[in-house]
Formats: sequence, C-alpha cells, structure tokens
Amino acid sequence: MKNRSIFKRYCLFFVGLVCCSAGIAFITRAGLGTSPVSGLPFVISLITGISMGTFTFLFNMLFLIMEAILRKKFSVQQALQIPITFFFSFCIDRFMSIIPTRYGGAWGPSFVYLVIGCVIMGLGISLEVMADVIMLPAEALVRAISQKTGIQFGNVKIGFDSTLTICAMIIALIAFHKLNGVREGTLINALAVGNIVKVWKKLLGKPVARLIE
Repeated sequence: MKNRSIFKRYCLFFVGLVCCSAGIAFITRAGLGTSPVSGLPFVISLITGISMGTFTFLFNMLFLIMEAILRKKFSVQQALQIPITFFFSFCIDRFMSIIPTRYGGAWGPSFVYLVIGCVIMGLGISLEVMADVIMLPAEALVRAISQKTGIQFGNVKIGFDSTLTICAMIIALIAFHKLNGVREGTLINALAVGNIVKVWKKLLGKPVARLIE
C-alpha cells in the first residue's frame, strides 16, 4: 500500500509539472513578461535564439550544484531532480511551440493569456506541493538556504526570485536597451500565483488527499 501511495504521489507530481510548464508558457506567450524564476532563461533565449527550455534546464542544473555544495552531499533524491528537470524543460519548449504568441498584440487579449497562465501555474504548483515527494532544483536550493541560515522559506524565496528578476532586467537592458522579457506580467505573476495556489489547495486538498492514500 505504501509503494502504491508513493507511485500515486509521483504521478500527481508529474501532472503538476505539466500544468506548471503550460502555465509558464502561457505567461511567457502573453508578451507581458514571464515568471520570476523563468525570467533569466527567457531573456537569454531571446538573445541567443536557443530555446527557453534549454536554459531552464541549464540554470536548474546550476541550482542543483549549488544545493549539493551547500549541503556538502549529493543524494539519490537530488539525482532524481535531473530527469525531472529535463522533463519539465522539455514540456516548456513543447507548450511554447504550441501556444501562439501575443507579443506585440493588444494588451487585453495578452492579459487574458497572463491570467490563464497564472491559474494553470498555480494549479501545477499546488499539485506538486500536495504530492510532497520531490522539488525542482530552484525550490530545493531555496529550501537548503532556508535550512542553512534559519531564514523562513518564504522570505528566502522572495529574495531568490527578486535576485533572478533583477539579473534578468540587467541583462535585458544591456542586450536590448529595454526590459524585454521582464514587464508588468512578471510582477503580476509574482503577486498572484501564491494566492492562486492557496485557492487550489483549498479546493483540491481533500479529494487529492483521498486519491493518494
């Protein structure tokens, strides 16, 4: 029964990954910026022409190395983050290729894209949290920093996201002389998704708990 429950939890986690990657793609295709963690991969993909998913994978591998250095060990669970991140990055690229871009389009329809992306991303994150089996390297690094410093996870997450966003802004300004890839949608996403996750967890918490028993 325990193994069956673990299997169900990993299935739920992968569904969450797919939803999260679809949400990121919608937010990015809105043309109003992207999520804070995706900002750097997106801006560098605009500069190089290499896919956003590729840079998502590379940056997460950097976060994984930083986590391993911080913890002074490399566990099996950390090794599992590699194929999981590859799958996540692959899904981002696939959704980016399917969803038509709103970049340069009217603000209203672009905002609708942004809202759809935030709702789907919030669903994905809530499913990943409820699965409670593993984290992507970015969140795992935030958790490691929190445990190492004693600073609350939420506060470390805010600092982490803010640092990545500032780096993306600096690179965008240097490359394009304007904030390509970092716009009002980035701020809206940062402020909205956490609250959306709370709503999804409230709606789905009990049925999901019964499902993964």
